[in-house]
Amino acid sequence: MAEGKPRLGWIGAAVLTVLFLVAALNGLPYLALVLIALPPAAATLAYTAGWAGTAAVCLMAGAACVYLLPGKALFLLLPWCALCGVIACVPLKKKKIRPLLWGGLCLGAWTAMLLILSARYRGRVAGGLAQTRVDSIDASPERDSILLNAYRMGLSRLESRDTWNMVLQLTGLMGAEVRNELLFSLRVSLEEALPSAMCDGMVFHCVLTVLLCTALPDWRRRKNGEAGELPAMDKWYIPRGAGLAIGSLCVGWLIAAMSQGGTDLYFGLLCTAVFRAAYVVQGICLLLWIEKKMGIQSIARSVWAVILSVLAPIVPLIMGLVDQRRDSRNLRPKKEAEST
Repeated sequence: MAEGKPRLGWIGAAVLTVLFLVAALNGLPYLALVLIALPPAAATLAYTAGWAGTAAVCLMAGAACVYLLPGKALFLLLPWCALCGVIACVPLKKKKIRPLLWGGLCLGAWTAMLLILSARYRGRVAGGLAQTRVDSIDASPERDSILLNAYRMGLSRLESRDTWNMVLQLTGLMGAEVRNELLFSLRVSLEEALPSAMCDGMVFHCVLTVLLCTALPDWRRRKNGEAGELPAMDKWYIPRGAGLAIGSLCVGWLIAAMSQGGTDLYFGLLCTAVFRAAYVVQGICLLLWIEKKMGIQSIARSVWAVILSVLAPIVPLIMGLVDQRRDSRNLRPKKEAEST
């Protein structure tokens, strides 16, 4: 098994290198998606292919950024690629610190991106992004079909006359008056949705990165008959004291609901996102434990957990809250369990 591990790691490194090349040739959205997955890929490669394979993939990621992106974006994404390689390869006495470095990298990247956007839009990040997106739609030759789809999805509304609603639904034809009203309505909808989306994106990206950078290398170790650095995910749980602290963050819903915008809105949304992310992860761990007891294979367990989390995230959230209260898996120390 020791001989097969480097070979498998180099196969993964080669696949990722080709993936970055293909993503760079196909445009920025594809490259951005691959870059998001770079930290867990580097964390796994550091174990399977060593520093050389990890460095090769991170260098290809940086080269793809240089090939595709304008100068301003390089100040953010080139350090991202470089630090991914450094964090994956630097030797650490306490290996459990490494996932925290991955999380810090994600948090730093989001903070830098928001600071850049704040400077560009003079503090009105959500409004500026919404206006930029609406302007790009208005300049697109496909603007009518895009606006029609947004209207059908409920992102745009028409307040003027019922006749316009009926004509738009039946034919998709629109004049300048209807188009301008749809563009304005879409901008308002985006401006309302973006603060929550940005806070959720920051928290869930950081949490998911830490989760994958911890779980994937450990999974490879166990497949090779080695001991993992942490218990398997189906044995993860939030300690009772930390659970109470995280539970108190649900007050963020109230803060966000009462806010008129500004710093208190983002603070409330961030508190809410941290609360949801923590208990969604707890719920996923409970789901993996249930699936393991049912005899479902390892890969299938992970696939079902991902599908449920994407299609119905409220389900693992409720499962996490129930598990935190009832200790369904009997994992807590006896003193901690008796205190509830």
